[in-house]
Amino acid sequence: MAGDGRVLERALDTLDDVFYVYDASGRLIHWNRRLNELFGLSDAELDGMLPMEFFEEADQPAVEAAMADIFETGETVVEAWAETTQGRVRFELTGRLLTDGDGSMLGFAGVGRDVTDRREQAWHLAKQNERLEEFADVLAHDLRSPLAVANGYLELTQTTGETGHLADIAAAHERMEHIIEDVRTATREGALAADVEPVDLAAVTGEAWETVETDGEALELPSELIVDADARRLRRLFENLFRNCVDHGSTEYRPVTVRVVATDRGFAVEDDGPGIDPADREAVFDPGISRGDGGTGFGLYIVRTIAEAHGWSVTVTGGDEGGARFEFDLRGAA
Repeated sequence: MAGDGRVLERALDTLDDVFYVYDASGRLIHWNRRLNELFGLSDAELDGMLPMEFFEEADQPAVEAAMADIFETGETVVEAWAETTQGRVRFELTGRLLTDGDGSMLGFAGVGRDVTDRREQAWHLAKQNERLEEFADVLAHDLRSPLAVANGYLELTQTTGETGHLADIAAAHERMEHIIEDVRTATREGALAADVEPVDLAAVTGEAWETVETDGEALELPSELIVDADARRLRRLFENLFRNCVDHGSTEYRPVTVRVVATDRGFAVEDDGPGIDPADREAVFDPGISRGDGGTGFGLYIVRTIAEAHGWSVTVTGGDEGGARFEFDLRGAA
C-alpha cells in the first residue's frame, strides 16, 4: 500500500492542474508539486494555508463563500484570479467534501484549473457581440440624418432645377462615407489582437504623435515602459487618443500638454486642458458621440475597441492638472 501511495503522489505531481486537500478547519494539508511551482512556495510555507490566501483580494470573499458551500452542500465550483510565477491566472476551483465511514467530516479536496484563455475568449466574444449591436444602432441612427439632408436637397434640386445645393448633397454623402469607414475601422481593430509582443510605449506614442496636427501642443513620455501589445493597433489607439486631447484640450490661447505615464496596472494618458464633465465621462466612448464639429464620434470608441481587443479596459477621470485622464488597465479582462 505504501508503494501505491508513492505512485499516486507521483501521478498527481504530473498534472498541469493544482490538486489540494484541506482539513475540516479549512487548512491545507496535502497538495501536488504544481502548487509549489505556481506560487513559488515551499512545503513548509504552504502547510496550513487558507484557500483565500492564494487569491486576489477582490476574489477572496467568493472563495470563502465557496468553501462554506462545500461544508453545507458537499461541493462547489468558483473562479478566482491569482498572481503566480507564470503571471496573473484565472483559476476554476472545484471542491468536494471528504467524509469517513461513519459520515464524519474530514475536510475537502479539489482541483484548480487554469481557465484564463477560456475566460478571455468568452470576454472577447461578449464584447464583439456588444459591438455588433452598437454598430447596428449607429448605422440606423447616425446615417439617417445625413441621408435625410441629401434626400431633401436632391428633391429640391429635382423640383426647382437649380443646382446650387449639389455641394450640400456631396457633403452629406461624404459624412456618410466617414461614418461607414469609422464603423469598418472599429470592426477591424476590435478583433482579438493577434500580433502581440513586447512594445516600447515611448517609441509607439512618438510615432503616433507625428501623425497629429499640432500647433504648440507638447507630448511628454515616460523614460521606459514596455507593454505586451499589437504595435500597429496600439499606434492607432494613440493616434485617436492624441487627436482627441489636442482637439478638445487646446484653446485659442493655451495649447495643451499631453503626458503618457506608467501606472500600477498599466498606463494613462492625461492632458492639462479643460477636462471632461463628470456627467459625460461614461458616454465619451459610445459610438457616434462627438464633442466637436465635423467629427463622426468614433475616435474614442475606436480607442476602447482596440483596448478591449488586447483584453484591457479604459476609463476616463480627471487629470492631476484638471484635464482629462484616460487610464488603461492591462488586467481589464476580469
